[in-house]
Amino acid sequence: MSSRWILKGVVLAAALAVALPVVASAQTSRLQGMTLQGDYVKDYTSIYTYPSQVSNVGNLFYAEVGNTFGGGSFLTPGGVSDRSVGGVMGNWWDGRFGTWAFHLRQTTPVLGGGDTNSGAGVGDPNTNNNEEFDVMWGKKVGGTSVGLRLNRSFFQTETNTPVVKTTLAFDPSGGGTAIGQNFARNILGLGGGVGFEVSPNTTAEFALLYQTRTWENTTSPIGGATNGSEDSPTTYLLSGRAMWQWQPNVMVTPIFKWYSYDLSRKSVTGATTTTFDNTLKGWQIGVAGNWALGTNDLMVWGIDFISNKIEQIDPLFSFAGVAAVDQDSTTVTEKITPRLFAALETHVNPWLTLRFGASKGAYTKLKNEPTRGTADKVETTGATFEMNIGAGVKLGTVQFDAVLANNSYSYANGLLGGATPTGGFFPKVTATYAY
Repeated sequence: MSSRWILKGVVLAAALAVALPVVASAQTSRLQGMTLQGDYVKDYTSIYTYPSQVSNVGNLFYAEVGNTFGGGSFLTPGGVSDRSVGGVMGNWWDGRFGTWAFHLRQTTPVLGGGDTNSGAGVGDPNTNNNEEFDVMWGKKVGGTSVGLRLNRSFFQTETNTPVVKTTLAFDPSGGGTAIGQNFARNILGLGGGVGFEVSPNTTAEFALLYQTRTWENTTSPIGGATNGSEDSPTTYLLSGRAMWQWQPNVMVTPIFKWYSYDLSRKSVTGATTTTFDNTLKGWQIGVAGNWALGTNDLMVWGIDFISNKIEQIDPLFSFAGVAAVDQDSTTVTEKITPRLFAALETHVNPWLTLRFGASKGAYTKLKNEPTRGTADKVETTGATFEMNIGAGVKLGTVQFDAVLANNSYSYANGLLGGATPTGGFFPKVTATYAY
């Protein structure tokens, strides 16, 4: 196939991203189209991890219409979810009271992310469709920026009969009674961050996002029933990054992250209380170079190291990569040392932008070590690869960005995207208005 026909196919695909009634998602589409983590580049999605950036991204309004990447929730994929509308307003009261950001969401996003597909460097085990509010505030004074964040997700149902009262303080849509209790928790989150100029060519910012994640399943009077709740609700993300303008056309961005999800629970049967300790912890450290090409194009190369560890003694809850027979008591360790990534964003003309990128886990090790029973210890070493292609179309004052479905390529019939993939050609699309 000639390059002329390929280019025509991409242009047509970008136009269809606007014309076709596909389900979509908003501002994180640009980064996902380049297979990039937002910490490494300048993009307004950084406000979800670094609240101090709220006062630096300008005024904007966005819409996330949903996504079909797998969608409904962490444990019940499929369907349309992850929809939202939000904005950043820095011109209210002429900015005297700082910059405000509001996000009206259907689905609670992952820790440090703006949707269910981005975040701390590991998939967040908790999500639900009950976010009530997410409010941010930021203020810039001289070379220093500060930011705060408050978010809440809540679900509760009570059933009263003449002899018993049952309360569920978790979202059962998270995947059944046992799983839903731990993976669809209620959330109250507080966050704060500070950014400052280290030198004329360097800025640095740090942030802490803290969340209390709770659930409760009680039946009163207790009798012989088993009642449960979280044993520890603490989840947090500590992040830091710097942006160093090394050369006029090269920016270097080192980052680090430390995150911890406590999934412990306790059950009460009569006068007996049993606790189960389950945790997911990890860290990430890396660096990326951002090259400005031409007038407004971007090329990124980077490397990072990631480590995740699951420790659990709970037979009710399962994690990806762990066999069911090993769920009683196990330690799972994942190490990616290193992960390499690269991306390119090019403006073909004033209204069309094309993007693509990939990441490669050069030495990925997954170790499952059961600590109880007779299950085998399994250690797997290999490589992981991820690649995406995206496109952006500017129509007047609105920017649309799309991620092209990885299974939408069909060259046999002579057309790029000739086959119709499950979920549509563009499972994630942006709509952003900056003013």
